[in-house]
Amino acid sequence: MEKQLIVGIDPGTSVGLACLDIDGNVLKLMSARNLGVEDLITQIATAGKAVVVATDKTIAPPAVVKVSSILGARLFSPDFDLPVEKKRELASRAETTNGHERDALAAAVYAYNHFQNKIRRIERQVLDELERTKARVLKGEKVSDIMAPKQDEDLARELRAQLESVRKENRELKAQNESLVRAQPKQPHEALREMANRAKGLMRDVASGRLVVLKDVPTLNFLDLRDIPIMQGDFILCRFKENDGKGLRFLEGRRVGAIIAPVKLESLAPTCSTEDVEIVSWEGLFFADPLNIEKACGRRREVKARDIHDMLVEYKKGRR
Repeated sequence: MEKQLIVGIDPGTSVGLACLDIDGNVLKLMSARNLGVEDLITQIATAGKAVVVATDKTIAPPAVVKVSSILGARLFSPDFDLPVEKKRELASRAETTNGHERDALAAAVYAYNHFQNKIRRIERQVLDELERTKARVLKGEKVSDIMAPKQDEDLARELRAQLESVRKENRELKAQNESLVRAQPKQPHEALREMANRAKGLMRDVASGRLVVLKDVPTLNFLDLRDIPIMQGDFILCRFKENDGKGLRFLEGRRVGAIIAPVKLESLAPTCSTEDVEIVSWEGLFFADPLNIEKACGRRREVKARDIHDMLVEYKKGRR
């Protein structure tokens, strides 16, 4: 698994870049002239995956904001502009060659210190859970029996998060609509009203089970799937034809609810074509009727006994 990074950036004509791992170790420290956003992202990618992008300024510079947005990382800025003496103290853990590297390292270390208590608390919780799981296994419980409820809880938590995301967007649309109405009370703003009503309708359909949220993945190749949090029962949507056997076996092992793709798949998991399922798209999210998915998958799984035997043999080979 690639390293998870806390990144500090000092933008300008000369740019400073510092990358720490989540244990606070310095993995990369550099500076260069005329380093653009794309170059910065390339340099960060050589060290790992950014989860936090930090600055030493209270108001984050536009370049730092842009890097954070493109990488999908959390933007962190201190409550006050870090003074020079404080930055020297923070950057003392590594040798810097100029003020740009010092400021970038100070920003990353300050962000790491801010999150350190949360990281330690998570570590303790994980270790405690690991000890309890080990004890249950030693007492004779099966690992599958222990993990199944956990997977169900993770699935429920993710669905709640997705619902909350829809609700949040609905609230933002409602607030935006109300703001526009106050500013121009004579304008109908039908488009905003329609969007808000659509969000409410989707929320009701997901909550009632008439629709399920589809997990959109870039391809069905293992390298694209391995870092995506895929849970038991997830409905996987892939709108592109790229796939490989290892990726399909990975999804089979996760016991996904169904795989929906534009190409015919030979898999032990339920599969169907994107042409056979009515997919509802809204603001980057995708939904479908679970009964419609089940029906479409039933048609696609009408295969001969010999085909099933061949698929099982191939599956066992991949497990070795």
